Amino acid sequence: MIIRKAAVNNFEDALKLVKKTGSDKFAHKILAKKAVLIAVVIDAIDNRAASILKQEALSAGADAAVNENVSRFKKGFSDTVLFATVKQIEILIKKLCFQPFGLKEVAAHLSEIKDSLLADKKIWKYKKTFIDILSPAVMGIINMDPQSFSGDGLTNADEAVKRAIEFEKAGAKILDIGAESSRPGAKLIDAKTEIKRLLPALKKIKKAVKIPVSIDTYKYETAKAALNEGADIINDIFALQKGKDKLAKLIANSKAGVILMHMQGVPASMQKDPSYKDCVSEVFEFLSQRKKYANSFGIKNEFIAVDPGPGFGKTVEHNLELVKNMSAFSSLGAVVGAVSRKKFIRAASSSEDKTAFVAANFLAAYCGADIVRVHDVKETVNVLKLITSIRRV
Repeated sequence: MIIRKAAVNNFEDALKLVKKTGSDKFAHKILAKKAVLIAVVIDAIDNRAASILKQEALSAGADAAVNENVSRFKKGFSDTVLFATVKQIEILIKKLCFQPFGLKEVAAHLSEIKDSLLADKKIWKYKKTFIDILSPAVMGIINMDPQSFSGDGLTNADEAVKRAIEFEKAGAKILDIGAESSRPGAKLIDAKTEIKRLLPALKKIKKAVKIPVSIDTYKYETAKAALNEGADIINDIFALQKGKDKLAKLIANSKAGVILMHMQGVPASMQKDPSYKDCVSEVFEFLSQRKKYANSFGIKNEFIAVDPGPGFGKTVEHNLELVKNMSAFSSLGAVVGAVSRKKFIRAASSSEDKTAFVAANFLAAYCGADIVRVHDVKETVNVLKLITSIRRV
């Protein structure tokens, strides 16, 4: 007899373990749901709701860590962490959807988390097609700004086409073209300058490659010009806050994909003194609200991706926390991990070597990013094959 600890990182791992026992096939999913323990953070919950949640969790065989004021029956709001298996969450959803004090909303969010964990396929839609992101997809960066922080800025459309073809051959599933630097301290440019830099490259790239093209812009005028030239996705660092209703309507009507990114402040000053009480929770709440905003204009969930925005108004510690918690954003849609060549990687690794940057891309994907936005495409594609291989075991 051999007794050992099993490595169960997700529902698929649990399902494989159960199947190996030779148990009845009708019991496989039922048993696997009991094997995956999930920790769910609920910030600023009504203490009365926390008390009910605690009792219902215990009755379902789960548990919750609640503020001591909850047991003292004090009014107010506090933070709670629920610990439950997928099966226990299913039981809780049924119980909480009839409860007061905001617990119906808790039930709805638990349902989203459960569905994302049990999904046997994951796609990100754009136009009339989609990208399969069940395995992490690489998004290759093409900078048409000579001031790019990474030192790879291009000024020639033919050079951009050459790089696009190289990225596609290397295994990139998406291209992201930008013409305005958003590095810390950068000054923003006008739409006319951005379009002048962007469009010649976009026109040629769309003819040269088959993979979708994303445009890194937050300006309505630039997005409209790019979409008219066949762009498939808009990558907005301001999460539709600058372009507002006009940009949201444009994306919805074009059925383009969209990436909503979090940033504290603006590029010119975002790194002066970034601060959060709880970085992951605050970034999640922001992206959740921006997703609802996008939804209100008809942009459907499956067309939306979210980017927690490492490097944009965060300290080194904040950035590492976001990378570690990439999977926390999965209930919002496709998750973009954009850590490539950013300053915090140098600070955390004490290295200028490319291996540190590629390792950061790998970690973002391993920790839950569905799409990894990178400069070093070939190297990142190669290391990400390891994740796919490990998940197949």
